[in-house]
Amino acid sequence: MGGRINPALAVFEQTGTIEDDSRQLNYVNVWTTCGGCAPPTDNSSYRYSVKAGATVGIRFTGAQIDIYGIRSPQGGIITVSIDGQTPYAVNTFAPSSNKALLYRSSVLSDGPHTAFVVNVGRSAGGSTGTWVGFDKADTFHEIAPPTTPPTQPNRSGLPWLSGVNGDPIMVPATVDSFCADRGSPCDLSHVFVSRNNWQGMVAPSWAEQNFAGWPGRLVISVPPFPESIGASLETCATGAYDTYWRQFGNTLNSTGRQNSIIRIAWEGNGDWYQWSGRNPTAYVNCWRKVADAIRATANPDPLLDWSINAHYSQNPPSHNPTDLYPGDQWVDLIGIDAYDHYPPSRTSAEFTKQANETGGITWLWNFARQHGKLFGVGEWGVVSGRDDNGAGDNPNYIQFMWDWLRERAGKGLYYENYFNTCEPPNVGSNLYRPTDTEHCLFKNNQSALRYGTLW
Repeated sequence: MGGRINPALAVFEQTGTIEDDSRQLNYVNVWTTCGGCAPPTDNSSYRYSVKAGATVGIRFTGAQIDIYGIRSPQGGIITVSIDGQTPYAVNTFAPSSNKALLYRSSVLSDGPHTAFVVNVGRSAGGSTGTWVGFDKADTFHEIAPPTTPPTQPNRSGLPWLSGVNGDPIMVPATVDSFCADRGSPCDLSHVFVSRNNWQGMVAPSWAEQNFAGWPGRLVISVPPFPESIGASLETCATGAYDTYWRQFGNTLNSTGRQNSIIRIAWEGNGDWYQWSGRNPTAYVNCWRKVADAIRATANPDPLLDWSINAHYSQNPPSHNPTDLYPGDQWVDLIGIDAYDHYPPSRTSAEFTKQANETGGITWLWNFARQHGKLFGVGEWGVVSGRDDNGAGDNPNYIQFMWDWLRERAGKGLYYENYFNTCEPPNVGSNLYRPTDTEHCLFKNNQSALRYGTLW
């Protein structure tokens, strides 16, 4: 897997691979060697067990460990614990056999540790058995961050990555024009894949191909499955769509976009998408399946972003969006889409109040810091468009967001994208495009002036 950036901003480097026949492993109860079996593994061998209580102890030195095994139609449930801490349950069922990343630890102290993988003798999700397979473990240690500033600063000149969506079409020209108008180049372009068919989502498409050669990075928003084809979170949670998401990982490789930020099943705490988290268990397990499958093929791994919609959560039933959090080992970035409505922020006191409430930007940033995760603002903007609950052309909101971002620069804030749009029906956040009588109905001139002054 090579080097990677971990959730707490440190750079990690792989130190070794512990194969299934390593002396660093201790097998307890019955584990059988399977040589040359399907699915193929790097050393053409893995171990399997069907007995409750079968355990493999993995001795390793480092600050992080990835544990690989086999998912199968007979896959059972395992637990993984590090140094005797609380075990974490993993369902190894899949409709077809495949090698998979089963567990990625959180950041550990850089030193000796022991991981325990236990077959608990149970199954779920349609599995026909309690079969579990262990293949290998990859270990990593932390490389100290540089003591001098980077030689290549962000293109924007800001201490975080800054970008925009392509409006009205997702091509470099529209991104670069917006950023030229504000006075600083964009680091990021926010693109959305197709939502109506698998190939448009996971194969190389305009989302990646339009930006071939563009020097910035992509933020790619992907639904967990196409809309209106009968797909569901519940089916996704079984691993039925894993093949598609492994293809998406290969698409990142073939288009050279492995350094992208991937926003999986964004705004799941709302009620307007078919992947909304009405069933939080299904949402979480689906998210994990998508993440594991992308990481199984993309090399190096992209940054995976769990983003909610700000303010009130229609879902899950608890109305607490953190009940949809997929878990630290699957998430690299925690993000939010923050628009100036429900409620609007005309004053600093109003902004601070809504930001600190459940679902607010400060509330979620605190959650991210508690979990050692980077933070992003995938979409934000003023609201003069489709509803009466926005504050309209509100340069104060631009200022409040700037001040909020500046205060958190160097403290886990990783990126932000302004969302520019003026077509009805929409939020009417446009700062750049000229209005017309049919397509572009909203322009926020005072907000645009403030944005250009600050950015």
